[in-house]
Amino acid sequence: MLVACKSAALYAVGRAASRTAITSSPRFALPAAPLALRCFSSTAAGAKQKVAILQDQQIPKDEAVRALEAKGFDVDWALEAPSDAWAVCTVTSPVTEKVLERHPACKVVAVSFTGFNHIDLEACKKRGIAVVNVPAYSTDAVAELSVGLTLAVYREIPGGERTIRAGGWAHSAGGLEVKDKVVGIVGLGDIGIRTAELFRAFGPSELLGWSRKEKPKFSEAPISGRHVSLEELFERSDIVSLHVALNAETQGFVGRSLLERLRPEAVLVNVARGGVVDQAAMAELLSQRRFRAGLDVFEKEPILADDPILGVPADQVVLTPHVAYKSKEALLRRMAITANNLRAYADGAPQNVVLKA
Repeated sequence: MLVACKSAALYAVGRAASRTAITSSPRFALPAAPLALRCFSSTAAGAKQKVAILQDQQIPKDEAVRALEAKGFDVDWALEAPSDAWAVCTVTSPVTEKVLERHPACKVVAVSFTGFNHIDLEACKKRGIAVVNVPAYSTDAVAELSVGLTLAVYREIPGGERTIRAGGWAHSAGGLEVKDKVVGIVGLGDIGIRTAELFRAFGPSELLGWSRKEKPKFSEAPISGRHVSLEELFERSDIVSLHVALNAETQGFVGRSLLERLRPEAVLVNVARGGVVDQAAMAELLSQRRFRAGLDVFEKEPILADDPILGVPADQVVLTPHVAYKSKEALLRRMAITANNLRAYADGAPQNVVLKA
């Protein structure tokens, strides 16, 4: 035990000398696991548990590896290669029966993402594999892009840039302000509530909200919103921002009948999932100038070259490539939570479990 701890101590000193901070903000630092715990794990339990990385984590590789090593795991950057890992880690890459066959020792799938509809839960259940996810790492990032897309449409920011690059100057008669508009929030989970808080700062005349269950936080100050039906929200709102999860109940639930309630001056913002909207109907109505939109998510991603949404006039829609969640701060936070999820599961105190083994 003494020899093992001495070796571990020398290793820790060497790593500490070369380690750099993940970010300048201490909130996102990923501290090393206590040395005593690492010694105990390696001597009492044998080799450290191994985590196989199936997909790039959208942060530098060494930072992702360091986050997991700091929690006492060995890391196998497996990608498509087979492994004997105790856990596998993915972001949006599907984990299917075929993938699980390459990792026969796997006991837990760690999804470094909020959505997990790309995980074959039945295959995991059959094999006794648990699934954990990261439910709230990007709340601020997504809410901020909702406001950003609204401003991009209202103030014609992309169009103004196109005008300047084409050698022009005067672009239009002018854009619109958020102040004194009616803002509708569809879905009042953490992200929907945060979006409402941000929009409240602009001084809208009213904040309308829809959720399957009324949320007191939305009704109370400082948001002071009002719960209404979907039909009223789409009819009355100048800005409609979507924040619902994609599942069997919400697939295509913003259909033509709701979209047709929007007025020509209204803006639809989708930073949720493309599948919650009838995209074909939306593209048709946008091309008819029935409303405008700011879209970060699409029915099929990456978006296909022949998708009708790409045929919508540029002044009717602002498009971004599913980046709402993708701030540097959010990605670092996501990796830290993933590492914590795995450590908690290994220690017998699982958290953020979406499928029990």
